[in-house]
Amino acid sequence: MSDIDSLIKEVAERLQKKAEEFGKKKDDVTIVLTEENFDEVIKNNKVVLVDCWAEWCAPCHLYEPIYKKVAEKYKGKAVFGRLNVDENQKIADKYSVLNIPTTLIFVNGQLVDSLVGAVDEDTLESTINKYLQ
Repeated sequence: MSDIDSLIKEVAERLQKKAEEFGKKKDDVTIVLTEENFDEVIKNNKVVLVDCWAEWCAPCHLYEPIYKKVAEKYKGKAVFGRLNVDENQKIADKYSVLNIPTTLIFVNGQLVDSLVGAVDEDTLESTINKYLQ
């Protein structure tokens, strides 16, 4: 990687962090999942939904407000996390995430279901409800 490429990557990462800080609402109920905290979150919560996304993915950005709206509605009943697949490729590979957005659903630490694509609010809610019973 050339010096210019390294500099571009560094600036892009800094801008991304600033954008995330700026765009975060204090009441955002989703958590940022990484390779460092993923296993712990999955293991320590009964029902966990994981939105697998990437910055360059337009459908991911369309799905985000739907996912966050449902996360707010189900706060306290399930944990909602977001995983950037570009930054956490090992996890994406482990769960065979080939298309994004993909929502992974874990119950008691086990992957039980997934939704591929930017699904609507009703589809997401009906899927969650199967596992909250």
